Amino acid sequence: MGKTALVLSGGGAKGAFQVGAEKYLREEKGYSWDIIGGVSVGALNGTMLAMEKYTRLEAIWKSICNSKVYSGKFNFMTLWKLYRGAKSIYSNDPLAAIIEREVEPEKIVKDLRIGTVSLNSGRYTVYSGDDPNIKRAVLASTVVPIVWPPQYVSSECQMMVDGSLRRFSPIGDVIDADPEEVVVINCWPKHPAPLEQPPRNILDIAIRALDISSSGIIYSDIHEFTQINSSVREAAEHGVTLHNVKGKPFKEYKSLIIEPTEHLGWVLDFSHETVERGKQMGWERAKEVAG
Repeated sequence: MGKTALVLSGGGAKGAFQVGAEKYLREEKGYSWDIIGGVSVGALNGTMLAMEKYTRLEAIWKSICNSKVYSGKFNFMTLWKLYRGAKSIYSNDPLAAIIEREVEPEKIVKDLRIGTVSLNSGRYTVYSGDDPNIKRAVLASTVVPIVWPPQYVSSECQMMVDGSLRRFSPIGDVIDADPEEVVVINCWPKHPAPLEQPPRNILDIAIRALDISSSGIIYSDIHEFTQINSSVREAAEHGVTLHNVKGKPFKEYKSLIIEPTEHLGWVLDFSHETVERGKQMGWERAKEVAG
């Protein structure tokens, strides 16, 4: 039987959508994951799933709140600290504590692939579940630049941040494992929702820019994947085999794309109401797409 890969995008608090959607697929449709690729919040969710800590993942999201993810305030003192050389607006020490407590590398039983980006080199690096620095890599992958400080993963990989800078939906990370089916759970709708009021400050502007760019990049990634799939299928129907630039034949993958149809809220809003709404929307959307 062929392998099934799960791809989890970034999205901060929007990651609650992934929790609801994945639960529906696993509990109602019988899905199990052989390969899991994730960036940003998808890295954290994916790591918990790779350890099969399903109940614990739900419990974390049920009790989550802003203070359990980050600390600090955006005010004049913050701007002064940034002027004096601070590398972020907030501290992610609370999230680091969760990762330190919950991630147990010896319990990772799936083929896990976590994406991060180096601010030094600009290089995208994928960490596997058996990497000795996997805890640091997961934390680094969740770091939204400016919002949280870059992380040291190893002497070769310093100033590491959110893998979403290069791959919002890390489909390519799991394709290398040659799965038969690829399931993508994306936290961003195809088009960002209009704002009810203009951004109030530099942080609002940065997060809004992230919303806009994320939607566009993810849509482009998923569109490219589905277009290649369609072309491979059409070529095969005419007895033609397509090859990539390295001469390897393209393969058609069975695929399932689950994404929200409406805005899920602010990426830093980990309030109970927003999280529960996101989980419910994930469940309902997965039910609608997967049947």
